[in-house]
Amino acid sequence: MRYGKKNNFMNKSIPIFSDLSDNISAGLLPSSTLIMRLLSNCFGMFVLSSDKIVLYSQQYAFSGRLSLAEKFSEIENAYKKMGVVCGKNVFQFYTNINTQIPEELYVENLNTDIANLLISNSKEYIPVAEKIDKWQLYNLSLWNKDLREKVDDIFPNFQQKTVLGALLEKIAARPSKEEVIVFVETHNFTIIVKNTNGLLGCNSFAFETEADFLYYNLAFLRKFYQNISALPVFLCGNIVKDSSLFQSMNKYLPCVELAKSEAANSSIENAHYYFDII
Repeated sequence: MRYGKKNNFMNKSIPIFSDLSDNISAGLLPSSTLIMRLLSNCFGMFVLSSDKIVLYSQQYAFSGRLSLAEKFSEIENAYKKMGVVCGKNVFQFYTNINTQIPEELYVENLNTDIANLLISNSKEYIPVAEKIDKWQLYNLSLWNKDLREKVDDIFPNFQQKTVLGALLEKIAARPSKEEVIVFVETHNFTIIVKNTNGLLGCNSFAFETEADFLYYNLAFLRKFYQNISALPVFLCGNIVKDSSLFQSMNKYLPCVELAKSEAANSSIENAHYYFDII
């Protein structure tokens, strides 16, 4: 694990952590995938080999409150500085405005109507559907229009995905068992519940306090289970084991732990921060 110092050109974002494989250098990597990931207060760049080994990971925190243009300027500068060109490129964005639709009920022409039900100012958003083949459903997310236009303009050759879409794909590919995955953002989280038959439920919540976080998690889980004390719960995203959020969950859910990657280099430090990627 190598921690970077603040670069002069990167005066509005600060490197949090980095992990660089000895097998990567600037240049063309035609068989690798670059994932650019944007959350509310940070962004990251991750290069994965064809067999899912992480060759490069670099995470930055935004310094203060930045405009959308300023955030994308920081992202573009970091991307150019990285100097790696991959065969496949993905831009991944976290949005907490999502719903899941069974494949047999999905009608593309109704995406706008569904968006109107999800949020009052839906005209400011673009509905984007991602198919989760194993569970035979679509994850319909709303992207802010201005953000989407920035991605189209600055990263035109990048496939566009959401963090939740990537999470659902990853969790669907895991062994068929009962488990809960909670992805934590700065003031939002998404909870996904599955069992041996597939997806039981998924929802996203905004929270301000530790009490909010705990209440929304427990209330959602109790929709499916009378007894949650032995339920395996995995936390990922912006959370650490000694945080108050983790400790409060652990009082009511003794089987809670940080999510671990099943990738070839699953021992990589801080992997739970980008569990949706590796």
